Amino acid sequence: MKWFHSVHAKDIPVSGVWLQEKSREVGGSLGLETFKTSNGWLEKFTTRHNISFKQICGKEKSVNPNEVTDWIGKLNSLLKGYDDRDIFNAYETGLFYLFLLDKTLCFEGEKCSGGKISKERLTLLLCCNMLGDFKTPVVIGKAKKRRCFKNIDVRKLSVSWKSNKKAWMTTEIMSDWLVELDNKMKK
Repeated sequence: MKWFHSVHAKDIPVSGVWLQEKSREVGGSLGLETFKTSNGWLEKFTTRHNISFKQICGKEKSVNPNEVTDWIGKLNSLLKGYDDRDIFNAYETGLFYLFLLDKTLCFEGEKCSGGKISKERLTLLLCCNMLGDFKTPVVIGKAKKRRCFKNIDVRKLSVSWKSNKKAWMTTEIMSDWLVELDNKMKK
């Protein structure tokens, strides 16, 4: 348990196999020749010490808190003199709209299988100001005019539809969007 605490404090991910191997080493060093670290032992150990296996997510550990504090100070000085309606934040993200879940509920003993993961995607550019006023979202797909838009004028959609072969943001799309935003702000 001491080893687990020291490794966990350093934010090093620990697998069940690694914990079993380290416990085997500790048992050997203590002269416990018959000590076994089976899956049953692992399950009881983790239950006894309230340890659970979770999926690692997020990138918060890669951010240096001192740099965040420094940046907040710089940002405050950069924003001086600007009205909240003129300060924007834009974010680009991928939308995998045919992506299926990788976990599901099922009956005990039932075989659970899935299919090939779809890579169909759209790229979205979302933007709003500090007051929460949204700019028209940009949606980037592969087709210039999708079949589902057959009798629809894409210019009348509540989004700005763009396209390219990979449905990615390009320098041209971003530049056009910035020029359009700049022109609206000039008005």
